[in-house]
Amino acid sequence: MIHIAICDDDIQVTELVERLILEISNSISNKVEVTTFYSGTRFSKAIQNGCPFDIIFMDIEMDGMNGIKAGHLLRADDGNDLVRLIYISSHEQYHVQLFDVQPSGFIKKPIQPELFKHKLLSTMQKVIRKRQLGIRNFLPVQQKGKEVLVPYREIMYLESRIRKVHLYTRMDRIEYYSTLNKEENKLPSSDFIRIHQSYIVNFYFIREISYKKVTLITGLELPISMKNSASVKQNYLKFRGTLIE
Repeated sequence: MIHIAICDDDIQVTELVERLILEISNSISNKVEVTTFYSGTRFSKAIQNGCPFDIIFMDIEMDGMNGIKAGHLLRADDGNDLVRLIYISSHEQYHVQLFDVQPSGFIKKPIQPELFKHKLLSTMQKVIRKRQLGIRNFLPVQQKGKEVLVPYREIMYLESRIRKVHLYTRMDRIEYYSTLNKEENKLPSSDFIRIHQSYIVNFYFIREISYKKVTLITGLELPISMKNSASVKQNYLKFRGTLIE
């Protein structure tokens, strides 16, 4: 069964989203269960002891706790890394604020039914596929004789220096023996891109791309090699296209 949550304080929107979900559910073999919340506060209480949902459609502007705060509470638990969080809003200026919660998509209001159903079906298929493959959203790192699991969503970029890899998160740096080629093969190409012989970057942390460099949301600039320039731009545009419908 696929468990889906809708969190929006607009009853007309929740009714439309639920109807579209039920229409799509008839085209897949898995059963679908829908739970509706009319505030971020009620949603947050429902996930206090773990999130039971596979997919969440979240409004941003709500009275009380907004959707961004609710998203932060969701992602505070590493066990929720596999949950697909899709924001629904008429405002696109929140894009940068959503980086930390690693959204799986953004749907603009007013909702266009066919675009919504396309996004939903694609997301359902990803949920089913990950269940079948048993995929976890962690990068295993060997450090001082033990394995450390680093959530993909926390990795900003990886840098190669001589025989070591330096992995950077927002708060920390992890140094270990490996090569970028090995790490690149472990990371999902949908979220990470090799921009240079010495750098792999997480798409979610890119603020801007130019011909010769990428600028991260922290303001840090990293070089793009000439041979990688075209593929970096192409794959980044593809990545952005999967987020916004």
